[in-house]
Amino acid sequence: MKNYWRLRFILLFSLIVQIGFLKAQPMQYNKKFIDSIVPILPAMKEDTTKVNILSTLAAMNLFVDPTKTLFYAKQGVELAKKIKYPNGQIGCLGQAAFCNAMLGEWAKATFDVNEAIPLCEKYNPQSLSYMCNIMVVVQFTKQDLNMAKYWALKAKNVIGNKRSDLDKWPTNMQLGLLYNELNQIDSAAYYGDIVLRNITQFAGKSPELTRDSYSLLGNIAVKKNDFKKAIDYFHLADDDALGLANLFQKTGNFDSAVYYGLKGLEQSRIRKIPNNIQSAAKLMAALYKTRNPALANEYLNIYIASKDSLFSSNNLKQLEEVQLNAQKNEYEVQISQTAIKNKFIFFFLLIIVLSISVLMFLVYRNSRQKQKANQILQEQKSKVENTLSELKSTQAQLIQSEKMASLGELTAGIAHEIQNPLNFVNNFSEVNKELTVELEEEIDKGNYSDAKAIAKDIRDNEERINQHGKRADAIVKGMLAHSRTSTGQKEPTDINALCDEYLRLAYHGLKARDKSFNASFHFEGDNSLPKVDVVPQDIGRVLLNLINNAFQAVQMVETQCIASLPFAPTVTVSTKNHGGHIGISVRDNGPGIPNAIKDRIFQPFFTTKPTGQGTGLGLSLSYDIVKAHGGELKVETKEGEGSEFIISLPVNT
Repeated sequence: MKNYWRLRFILLFSLIVQIGFLKAQPMQYNKKFIDSIVPILPAMKEDTTKVNILSTLAAMNLFVDPTKTLFYAKQGVELAKKIKYPNGQIGCLGQAAFCNAMLGEWAKATFDVNEAIPLCEKYNPQSLSYMCNIMVVVQFTKQDLNMAKYWALKAKNVIGNKRSDLDKWPTNMQLGLLYNELNQIDSAAYYGDIVLRNITQFAGKSPELTRDSYSLLGNIAVKKNDFKKAIDYFHLADDDALGLANLFQKTGNFDSAVYYGLKGLEQSRIRKIPNNIQSAAKLMAALYKTRNPALANEYLNIYIASKDSLFSSNNLKQLEEVQLNAQKNEYEVQISQTAIKNKFIFFFLLIIVLSISVLMFLVYRNSRQKQKANQILQEQKSKVENTLSELKSTQAQLIQSEKMASLGELTAGIAHEIQNPLNFVNNFSEVNKELTVELEEEIDKGNYSDAKAIAKDIRDNEERINQHGKRADAIVKGMLAHSRTSTGQKEPTDINALCDEYLRLAYHGLKARDKSFNASFHFEGDNSLPKVDVVPQDIGRVLLNLINNAFQAVQMVETQCIASLPFAPTVTVSTKNHGGHIGISVRDNGPGIPNAIKDRIFQPFFTTKPTGQGTGLGLSLSYDIVKAHGGELKVETKEGEGSEFIISLPVNT
């Protein structure tokens, strides 16, 4: 009994320390505390006290033995669920997520956070910022800096201005780290100054956070070429080996860079932090690149192995495979048990073969079971067929919706395009009306030379009216051709004219819907291009989709641009004759496509647009149309610099 109350007192003190400063930071390892608690843990009553102890043990083991952290955190989650203790469940999920994120198990960390967020929203909103901080670590581990920045800013919004500077410390440090990685030095320095004030104000409350903060300040100083201050900060960060190694590499001090690089690699391997292992190995490979290529290759292999381990087969798929394998194992056990049971029945029937009545009963029972099983299977088959039919119907509706959306996008551009020739027709008609009056007056006066000049002007104007009337007629025919259901009949088509037409129509369509939209667009046509046998309505839809996407991409960058960083949104469409095939390029200087989703953009129903603003079928349909023409559609992109979609069509299709 005495030990029990002593345990509760120790736990209460630990929780006050843990909650009183930063939940996002691990607790300091206390061997005496752990040795006194672990032996009596199994006999403890299953209540909130035991959940809190498991959470504390998980936190203390984070940098000593991460496997124990996950072990205690998992126990805590299960017990918290059992006794309906949501705050304890949140704490244990947070410890597990933080540990998985640190180990590079970003899929499992995301799973833990996703489970914790609804609990936070319902029972403990203040813990949302902690979960956002963990997601920053997850996204940083995945090397998706934009998503990491999104979660850091979300954490900042969740915290708001009412929380203390101590609560804001982890988020400010993460923002400083992200802006430093993104080479936005002014923003990084801004948050670095805040972090420095935090260290001064709360020194000693969180050794881990203090160490990481000094590392951040050192890295910012390196970017500013203030190497003396950087060295001081790195030493305050418990001699941050990686930071010092990078600094000495930059200053050309090979021996010191190698010393600290090896030390950093060893520390990263002990702590099992994938990003640090990759950074250290990459640094060592760079140092030995010219001095010892063989050794450089060894470090490069370490870097590749760590990265492959982090991203092999995609961690999320691995997690799904674990779940599927568990189901498969359970199913195999059931099959094995069924087989044993059937054997037993078989031998049992052999023994009682003389008992016809029992045998007939068993046969009858088995027959009834099969009938029920067949009935269930038939019902399931019917449900699957109905579901498949509904899915096909929904897919057809979505495809039609996508086609109608492209027609709607054309309408505004066509209205603007057709207005220009109509204005010319109206203006020249008014002028001719006045000229005919003058013609009559000159004839009455007998000034036939002037009358002839006026007649010539009228004839010239009539030619212009005819020219612009044909232009309007061509636009209307083009609109009707686009709106008609494609017959699939190919015809010789001027690709340059098609590209030029849809480029202007797409621009004016967006301009009509959004008056604030503005962008430059250029068409660079190859005059040697032959006519190509294609279905013009279908290729027109492909061009319209790609050009609209390009305009929307540059519009997004222009919206996010600040005054100090001028941006000229530009979309360029060009054609090229390559002999056996022609190329059509749609290029923009937008934000580019992240590598994480580059391979998925042509998949049906995949979209990055907000819900309700895109079906995710545009690029998929475009890809299928180009393939149906015997061509190829591919994308070349670089984050921050823009994207280029390239259509390749064979000349003889």
